[in-house]
Amino acid sequence: MNLSTIIAFLIPPFIALILILMASRILDKKHLALFASSYFFGILTVIPMIAGLYLALENNLLKFPHSFTDILLFSFIVVGFLAEFTKYLLLKHYFVPKDGIHKPFDGILFSVMISMGFATVANVYFFTALPAPFNLPVVYYSLPVTNLIVGIMLGFFAGIGKFRKNRVDFWTGLGVAIFFQGFYIFGLLAADYLLIALVGTVTLIIAVLLSLRSLNSNAHQTI
Repeated sequence: MNLSTIIAFLIPPFIALILILMASRILDKKHLALFASSYFFGILTVIPMIAGLYLALENNLLKFPHSFTDILLFSFIVVGFLAEFTKYLLLKHYFVPKDGIHKPFDGILFSVMISMGFATVANVYFFTALPAPFNLPVVYYSLPVTNLIVGIMLGFFAGIGKFRKNRVDFWTGLGVAIFFQGFYIFGLLAADYLLIALVGTVTLIIAVLLSLRSLNSNAHQTI
């Protein structure tokens, strides 16, 4: 393992640490502990995906050549659905009901923390347990960015859904998160890194716009 790989592995916890340090200036100890815990709970959300990947390896679904159907199922079900549905359950049923989320933008912050916990372990797992293309350098750097963007998407709709009390918002967030996570894995398997970069750039712009919108949404005090 070289220095560039180690640096890539440190990106998710570094982002989480920066967010915690920023939150420590605003939050009391109780809410800061809740916010920090979302990162560590996020680490646990990787377990269903790892189980799915293990079964895929056991059934030779990761061996080349892939059929188009195999790539779709692997990308959007084995990885996309298992990863994002677990994050969704944790965010919606544990963190959203708590009083640590005072404004829609808070949903984004908690979701990003969960996603960084997920990405921390997923990055190491891809490197140590999976064959190419998952153990290539492009994955180490792109996976944290992808999960950051997906976390913003899921958190935006979860935050909005809490205050509008609308289940459609939560399901929309889950659907969007599954699609973009699955599309990322699909691009890796297809080795179309240019397409990943182009779609990722557009998605990042959308994520920034959603973040700005949530900041301007009417609700209570943000964290």
